[in-house]
Amino acid sequence: MLSHAELAAVADALRPRVVGGQVQKVRAPDPHTVVLRVRRPGETVHLVLSCAPGAPRLAEADAQGPTLPEPPALVDWLRAVAAGRRLDALTLDPDDRVITLQFEGGRLVAELTGRHANLIAVDADDRVVATARRFAPGRGLGTGDAYVPPPPPPPRPLTPPRFTDPRAVEREARVRLAAAAEASAEAERARLLRTVRKRLERLRANVEADLARSDAADQWRRWGELLKTQLHRVTRGDATARVQDWYAEGAPLVEVPLDPALDGPANVERLFQRYRKARDGAEHALARLVEVESNLERLDALDAAHDDLEGLTEALRAAGLFREKAGGGGRRATTTRLPYRVFESRAGERILVGRGGADNHATTFHVARGNDLWLHVRDAPGAHVVVPLPARGRDPHPETLLDAAALAAHHSDLRGETVVDVTVTRRKHVRAVPGAGPGRVTIADARALTVTDGAERIARLYAR
Repeated sequence: MLSHAELAAVADALRPRVVGGQVQKVRAPDPHTVVLRVRRPGETVHLVLSCAPGAPRLAEADAQGPTLPEPPALVDWLRAVAAGRRLDALTLDPDDRVITLQFEGGRLVAELTGRHANLIAVDADDRVVATARRFAPGRGLGTGDAYVPPPPPPPRPLTPPRFTDPRAVEREARVRLAAAAEASAEAERARLLRTVRKRLERLRANVEADLARSDAADQWRRWGELLKTQLHRVTRGDATARVQDWYAEGAPLVEVPLDPALDGPANVERLFQRYRKARDGAEHALARLVEVESNLERLDALDAAHDDLEGLTEALRAAGLFREKAGGGGRRATTTRLPYRVFESRAGERILVGRGGADNHATTFHVARGNDLWLHVRDAPGAHVVVPLPARGRDPHPETLLDAAALAAHHSDLRGETVVDVTVTRRKHVRAVPGAGPGRVTIADARALTVTDGAERIARLYAR
């Protein structure tokens, strides 16, 4: 984690190289990091801002790298506001580890403050548009709220900075993140081994208990043989019978347990059934014990042969020693519940229909991207409907928009009306109403669509 003095040194090194430059590209190598390729005459800088746990930082990457196939909303906002535009300012709060990148249409605030570090997109009206992580508990901020800086930290003693080179910061962070990932994989590998070993040892204990219980098999057979020759000693209703043990020296009297509901011959058969069950159980338990001991030896061999988590997991799965649980606690697995329903338009494009209330809010503000189309019936409660762009810079087919409008009308209080007006805008023009219930929004830059053939479209959409 960078100190305030280190952030100041890194910011001072980067500022003359990026401020006034054009942001050519925005990418997200991971959900907590954004990299802006900034071009000034004669130089290109890959500016890094990250709130990654264990490595929050302002830094410079050496070169272009990978990006997430589905970038988060924060990156979509940055691409809309910053890509192709000038970076106007890079500032550091004089009292806190908060970096701000200023653009014409808003600013990116990087709160690089330990375990609650965050990247926050703030629009031109000073409202939070998107974040890389959730706000710290008790912060009281959310999407659509006016941005409020974090409370100032307590004074700390000044220490000389370890870093002044932005690239050195990034190299050190990458080493730290790689070490953390390796440690996490090793811990997961150890946990996997403990889980499999514990299951096998528990199974061995159960099998050994079965074997111990089966040691009584010969006793059941001996009682049956003795009772068979002394049936005159059995009276129905007795719980035991005293018989002479011809196999013991002196033929002493022994007590044989009986079922009071049975007569003599039936009790003899019962004793022999108990003997056969115990004998067969002993044979089965012995075979299981051999198998468990073999699996424990195999586990030790696989542990020695595979140092990596992935290789060990595959080897355990191939050996039949690793089984994923079908849902928590052995319950039947369930699919993740989505906050929206998915429909396919006549043009083969997706339409997302919020399920209502909090699901509408999640569909609009956590699923939809800034330039996706957003629809809602006018002047009535209803579902939030989102039409994702089929490709960057290309709007959905007109038929898709008409299908989406029909769905908005169908999933509203105006269902069944012959003519319904539907509002259409870009998702970036939709804002949650602070303090209002989930799904309550304000919109701007909207136009209207009139739905007149909704029944036919709804029948087709549901059929598909």
